Amino acid sequence: MTRESFRRDINREFDAMSGSPNPALPARVRAALAENRPARIGPPVWMAGVAAAMIALPLGILGGFLLGLVSQACISSGLYLVKNMIDSGKTDFNDFARGFTVYIWDLITISFILWIPMRLAGMALATIPNGLLIYFCIQIALYILLNPVPELIYQSRTSGLELLGASYNFIVENWIEWLIPNILLAIGGYALLRLFESLLFGLPAFIQLFLYSFGLGLFLTYMMTFRGFLFAELHGTTRRSRIYRYKARSN
Repeated sequence: MTRESFRRDINREFDAMSGSPNPALPARVRAALAENRPARIGPPVWMAGVAAAMIALPLGILGGFLLGLVSQACISSGLYLVKNMIDSGKTDFNDFARGFTVYIWDLITISFILWIPMRLAGMALATIPNGLLIYFCIQIALYILLNPVPELIYQSRTSGLELLGASYNFIVENWIEWLIPNILLAIGGYALLRLFESLLFGLPAFIQLFLYSFGLGLFLTYMMTFRGFLFAELHGTTRRSRIYRYKARSN
């Protein structure tokens, strides 16, 4: 058995077990980004905004609050662009500007909800043996269980504490179809960024920083767009219905 045939067999078994999402998904993501200029121009603007806000860090609590506010506003803008690309296939610079405020309070609310118990857990675990390891495991668990929260914010009507339950239910139902593509995409993106970083060697430091930040922003935009389309495929369906659809498509 050749490596290629082995890979096809593995993919076929995986699809039969979980129900394959739309095979045209990557092409839809590339088309959405190619046809919408704000999604390509947004990353350097968001990176520049966050970098500018970091100047305020010496102000202490006030500087940290300002940095968090700017960061959440930039995330809100990105999510709103992705939402429009998924809903209508089009977005413009008005959406880019308006997006800074659309989801900012949802993002701040969920961040605050998570910050309080994590802060308390960090203080409590700091005093016991292996506390840091336990805290790290809690962070990993939350990252997995709450991974689709950004997509739930702009593709569902849930908010606040309801997001936590909705995210848990989504992961329980779709953990294979959601986590595996995200992990593979993250690994591939990391490898490409490391390669891109090596190509920048020898350039002035500020040019390296600008180009790397730009490349990182483009990758994050692609990843969030891919996640948005994938979530739209999975949300509201069950594994059984997707398996049935996959078998019907195969036949």
